[in-house]
Parts: sequence; structure tokens; C-alpha cells
Amino acid sequence: MTSTEKKYTDVDVDIDKFNAIQDPNTLAALQDKLGQMTIKKPESDELDLPPAISKRVNAIKNIQLQTTKIEADFFKQVHKLEIEYSQKYAPLYLKRAQIVSGELEPSPSECLMPGEELDNEKSDNEKQENDNDAEAGIPGFWLTIFKNTEILAEMTQPHDEPILDALRDIRVSFPENSMGFVLEFVFAENEFFEDTVLTKTYHMKSEPDDFDPVAFDGPEIVGSTGCTISWKKGKNVTQKVVKKKQRMRGKGQTRIIRRQ
Repeated sequence: MTSTEKKYTDVDVDIDKFNAIQDPNTLAALQDKLGQMTIKKPESDELDLPPAISKRVNAIKNIQLQTTKIEADFFKQVHKLEIEYSQKYAPLYLKRAQIVSGELEPSPSECLMPGEELDNEKSDNEKQENDNDAEAGIPGFWLTIFKNTEILAEMTQPHDEPILDALRDIRVSFPENSMGFVLEFVFAENEFFEDTVLTKTYHMKSEPDDFDPVAFDGPEIVGSTGCTISWKKGKNVTQKVVKKKQRMRGKGQTRIIRRQ
């Protein structure tokens, strides 16, 4: 026996005591990594496989494609669940919108956080304070969310803030017979546009490419369509007004031209 062989035979390895392969979280993570494994595409002259092996590689690619199609179907089923559960969320989101707008005042018990107990005397005092409070609802609720959510804060410009201050609710709906969703932005009456609801429709697909199945990474947004906004005169924040001096012919005078 060589020294190398002795080195490995001296190591007492009990596979049943190897915690890593018995931990279900580790196994799940490994399975997930294998499922997400991507394959680098070699150049045509990079591989020079014998015909028999090349055929087996093609068989493996077909297995990958079938696996990816199952994954795509999984996401379609998840989308159906989203639609089903959106109906369960709806009454809760409606109540949220009513509280934010001031249309509904929550009861004292609804204002308690988990673990808190209702103090009737304190509740009566707070009710009196609420009755004397001139401002209803939660002012600037959605504007505060936009400004304190990283991905939204990056997109929010200073000229957007007065508009977002009039935002009262954001709803989501799902078109029938297609994979996608519609965002509905509900506004109070404001100085910028006539609309009370603005919508944006997102179109999605969950279909792998037969020739590149490893590139599939779940549903993707393939397009979006926004509604037409009825801007009030001079209030379109998407257009910039440029002032330009123009000399009037034959009069020796100048005038200011405003162009958008």
C-alpha cells in the first residue's frame, strides 16, 4: 500500500454522519442550483465530439428543454393562484383605501397592535381627539411609500411629488386568458389631470426558447401599455415649456414664444 493510499484509508468517513448531505435545506439548495445551472455555449469549432457522444449530448439538451417547459407550466399555475388569491386580498385592500382616504375610521380594536389590550378610557379620549381633528385619513400615504421604497424612490422626480400626494390607492387586476396584470392608480381631484384612474397594462410570457432552454428564467415582461392622460392646460409635467424671444418683423419689437 502506498503512502497516499494509506493516507485515505486512515480517514474514518461515516457517510451517515456527514451532516451536509442529510440537511434538507442543503439538499434543497443543491437541487435548486442544479435546476438553475446554465451552460456556456461553445463555439462551433470548440467541441469536436465523436458522433455517438454528440447524440447523447443532444439527448441531454432535450431533457433540459422538457424540464424547462415543466418549469414554465409551474409559473403559469402560480399565476392562476395569484388571480385566485387576489379576490381574497380585495376586501382588505378596499378597507385600506377607505382608511387612507378618510372614508372609513377604524374601530379602537382595529387600531391595536398584536399583544396590546384595549383601554376604554384611553379609547374614549382618542375618539374625542379624532372628532376634533380636521384632517381625515392618512395624508401623503402613497407619497411617503414612494419616497421610502428604494426602487420607487429612484424613479420619483421632484415634479412627481405633488401628483403622488393626490394618489389615494393602487390596485392590481388580471386580464382574462392572458398572462399579465394591470396597475390602476386612483387619484383624488387634482390640478394636473382630469382622470381619477390611470392604468398601465403589463404583458408577460412564460415560454422557454426551444433552441436556448437554459436561458429561461421564469416569466418576463415583454411589453407595457399606458393609458392616455387628460392633462389640464399647462400642467403636463412630462413636457418642458421653453421660452424663446422672437423679433417681430417690421415692428422692431420682440415677443416671447412658449413652446413645449
